[in-house]
Amino acid sequence: MRHVDLLRSTAAVPVMQPWDYVTMRRRAAGLSIEQVAQALGGRAYERHLRLLETPGMRVRILADLNTVLPFSDDVYRQLADLPPHQHPRLCQRCGWDEHSDVPDRADGLTTWSRADATICTRCEQRQEAA
Repeated sequence: MRHVDLLRSTAAVPVMQPWDYVTMRRRAAGLSIEQVAQALGGRAYERHLRLLETPGMRVRILADLNTVLPFSDDVYRQLADLPPHQHPRLCQRCGWDEHSDVPDRADGLTTWSRADATICTRCEQRQEAA
């Protein structure tokens, strides 16, 4: 389980909920709920995915989302089960966490933006390209 570094100061950010995390990771992968359900095995997964993204819902058994998109069951569990001061630091746009090796668009690995400490370099690059 990954924990937030309480000694490092971070910018004030809203508390991310588990349903926000699922939605952000799916959207960052550029997939619809239907596409993720199809990749997992069909329409039967669609209801489960909609529950995962429903505000207020916390699900005990997760589909293997990490087989379809960059997703961490550990991060989901921390968001669902721990108080906010123990949540991992996540990008406020895509839900990336610093323990995930994800390439950014500048041929490096994603890290935290120097210009905006609440987002990752991948989202920063996407913003600059827009």
